Amino acid sequence: MAGLPGCATRCSPQRRPLRKERTGQTGTPCFSLRRMKYLTLTTLLLLGLAAGCSTSTPRQQAKSLFNGRDLAGWVVMYGGEWTVEDGVLVGRNGRDWSTNPEVSGSWLRSDREYGDFILEFEYAIQGNSGVFLRSGTERNPAFTGYEMQILSDAGRAPSKGSAGGLYDVVAATKNMSRPAGEWNQVRITYQGTRVQIAWNGEPVVDYTDANRSKRGFIGLQNHDERCLVKFRNLRITEL
Repeated sequence: MAGLPGCATRCSPQRRPLRKERTGQTGTPCFSLRRMKYLTLTTLLLLGLAAGCSTSTPRQQAKSLFNGRDLAGWVVMYGGEWTVEDGVLVGRNGRDWSTNPEVSGSWLRSDREYGDFILEFEYAIQGNSGVFLRSGTERNPAFTGYEMQILSDAGRAPSKGSAGGLYDVVAATKNMSRPAGEWNQVRITYQGTRVQIAWNGEPVVDYTDANRSKRGFIGLQNHDERCLVKFRNLRITEL
């Protein structure tokens, strides 16, 4: 039977067009674009973390300067008597000290030089002593480098010659010295031309023009026959 005009169009079952994925302007599916962006950001983040880890400087560890048994790692300079007693480094019978920058008295020095460092130690004193920083051996180490003054001077007003300061350079802001024979704790940070001293838990020196030397020896002063000085827990962290 002949169909009516247009019947084939009207009577034929209509087919729904297949659902197409939403696309971006380039025709790439949107979910793919989002996934690509996510993967790209994740990759960049991981690469950044890896780069940061690979370039970070490992933290330096403190090293002991005194083994508690003998004078290994130290060199006696110009006499004096140094002994190890019950794990403590003891100096007595020192000699020949003066304020003359050209002449040295008796002291004990490290067997190698140091540049930037953190020096930590405990001391007990009856009389006079000091700790030398970046000092040389050719003259008085208090002037080739610097000396943190050590004295049994509890209660004394701070000066350039009293305990805790840099001898003949700068006084401690306060006298934290404990009575003679008692243990004191010190932390010295020497970096570039800046010296910072914490003494019995208190910051007492922050000197920024310490430019006498870039490297030198750590030293312990043995002042005279009337003085007795003790050191323990000597350790250094190179910066």
